[in-house]
Amino acid sequence: MSTRTITIPTDDHGNVQVTEPDWCTADHTGEAYREDIEHSGAETHLVIHTPCHGPVRALPVGFLWRPFSPTNNQIMATIHMDEWHEFDPAALIRAADALIEHAATLRVYARQLNELQAHGGEGR
Repeated sequence: MSTRTITIPTDDHGNVQVTEPDWCTADHTGEAYREDIEHSGAETHLVIHTPCHGPVRALPVGFLWRPFSPTNNQIMATIHMDEWHEFDPAALIRAADALIEHAATLRVYARQLNELQAHGGEGR
């Protein structure tokens, strides 16, 4: 990955020079405080095809880096689930494992739904 240096004007530290990674797609205008400077990348979505709305995008994931954050200045992955949540590598693996487990649950529901539909809403 390549980087470049950019200058971001802030109210609290004046012009701040930061290294911007090549994956950053953020608009850096309006970042009034140095600790609010963040790099964010393009998002990738899980696409689920629905009969009612066609393909629906869910669970957007992307990279986020707040180099001057006083609480966490590591590059993180973020996933949006009603709000954005940050994941380190281990937590991201746990999230992937949970998705795999949930996929198995969806398959169980699909089998049960098939049975319910085949029997007019009644189980066997």
